[in-house]
Amino acid sequence: MKVLRLLLCLPLLSACQDPQARRDTAALQARVATLETQLRTMQAAPPSDARTVTASAAAQNCANSLTRSLETFRQNSLDDRYPTPAELQLPTECVDLHVNWVQRSNRAYTFTVADERNRELARQSSSSSGS
Repeated sequence: MKVLRLLLCLPLLSACQDPQARRDTAALQARVATLETQLRTMQAAPPSDARTVTASAAAQNCANSLTRSLETFRQNSLDDRYPTPAELQLPTECVDLHVNWVQRSNRAYTFTVADERNRELARQSSSSSGS
């Protein structure tokens, strides 16, 4: 009975969330969905060797670090925007990789991380980029 009451209260509690919390929740849900998709893909076709695994892990680490930098900048900016190219320094995790911007604006981004042969190893998007 208590569980039923709690379930009935959930829509009311979620309606009380502020817009920023909703955006943050949506962004986290999108990132979790992306990671789950990547995990399923890797489980379906496991990498063939240690070099491939290492390159994929390094690219994902770069993508996660860059996303963290972009989101931290946006959260700390007064006008809730992402950094311009001049305001952004790539994280050290991205030093030996290529970051390719598919979409980049004050409100949204999508980028890929590629190896030296320009093979896409990771992709990240903001929750508002529509990708």
